[in-house]
Amino acid sequence: MSTPESYTNNEQKSQPRSSLHQHPLLTCSSPGDEHPSKYYQLLTTLLLITGHLLFQSPIIRPWLFINMAHINMAHINGDKPKYPVAFAFDIDGVLVKGKTALPGAKKTIELLQHLNVPFIFLTNGGGHNEAEHEKRIAARLGLASLRHGQLVQSHSPYHDLVTNYRDETVLVLGGHGDQIRNLAHDYGFRKVVTSSDVVAKDEHIHPFPEMTGAHHALHGRSAVPGDGESPDDTRIAAILVWSSPRDWCLDLQLVCDLLLSSRGVLGTRSPRNGDASLPNHGFQRDEQPVLYFCNPDFEWATEHRQPRFAQGAFREALKGIWRHATAGKAELEYSVVGKPTETTYVYAEKVLRGLTLSPGEIGTVYMVGDNPASDIVGANSFRSKYGSVWKSVLVETGVFVPGSFPAHTPTKIARDVAHAVTWALAEEGILHRQEKGETKEE
Repeated sequence: MSTPESYTNNEQKSQPRSSLHQHPLLTCSSPGDEHPSKYYQLLTTLLLITGHLLFQSPIIRPWLFINMAHINMAHINGDKPKYPVAFAFDIDGVLVKGKTALPGAKKTIELLQHLNVPFIFLTNGGGHNEAEHEKRIAARLGLASLRHGQLVQSHSPYHDLVTNYRDETVLVLGGHGDQIRNLAHDYGFRKVVTSSDVVAKDEHIHPFPEMTGAHHALHGRSAVPGDGESPDDTRIAAILVWSSPRDWCLDLQLVCDLLLSSRGVLGTRSPRNGDASLPNHGFQRDEQPVLYFCNPDFEWATEHRQPRFAQGAFREALKGIWRHATAGKAELEYSVVGKPTETTYVYAEKVLRGLTLSPGEIGTVYMVGDNPASDIVGANSFRSKYGSVWKSVLVETGVFVPGSFPAHTPTKIARDVAHAVTWALAEEGILHRQEKGETKEE
């Protein structure tokens, strides 16, 4: 695998797709059109003014200038618009840290909106429905608005599970309060049980309730909506982890109890456990609930100076406990979505193609992320069935430590999201660098 290009690479890039002429900052005609219409002259004037205002950013420098002809002339000439490039952005560690926007993030998104370049947010975060999360992203970035449907969360593929479990009881984990219960209902799951519900029925199920008991007492419900049954005698058909669990002690206990149970009923034990004549020594062979995770990330970038545990760390803790509980005889069987799984990238491409007027014409998708183990390896390994090429850009504002060697080699390493996007747009001929090759980024 080739070494990624550094942001200090000063080599001259290939010539742009269409030459610059008539104006030093902005082309004002398409190839072969020597006399642009008065409407196009007006358009270029407006774009020049907008570009002047836009490039006051300390990140996007005046040595970058826009060749808009091959994007906007399609609209002026009545031709079908083309989308040779698109973007997928991780959020935490790329655009924001905690609740704070990273430098250049707002200007970068506004630039893509200005250029009409399709993009989505592809995150292993979640905990809210897509519409609510889009509003939160826009607010944190200081954007006026985002187009609805631009967000793929870690649990977005759970939409496809509703058909299987709509009328089955599911245990949902993650978040706090009624956040995940409400989210599961929004997705279409009708019978939803939380950890707090189980504690409300049997307070002794929690090994150590002293620190979290008040929270569970406030939010727990002793009956399952829709059928009047209580959580302790209801069959749980699936366990869905939606975001990082908050009460690990309780949730680890409940998951183990259910995976060792008979048919997913709490308080029971399957007689098949440990049966060497059965696959996996009989474990998870008695109609126990199917276990789903939606975020493989072991850690994530917060406002703390070091990355913090994420849902992937909870999964690893569960695997360790399961290994001991089964005396090392059984593997923990589960399904997982989220980056870098192929399921999530297939789902993301479907969403991205839905944002374009000519989806078959997306040539390259740039995945911009901060985590080599999810963003980079996911984009590197994904093969689009539509022929689009996915490339990876690793930024130095999150999990990845600048100067270290990433476990998975990206197409490009960039200082931050602004440099990542301007480099990619230059590669695609949408932004041009100075003709003499002074490409050093400031």
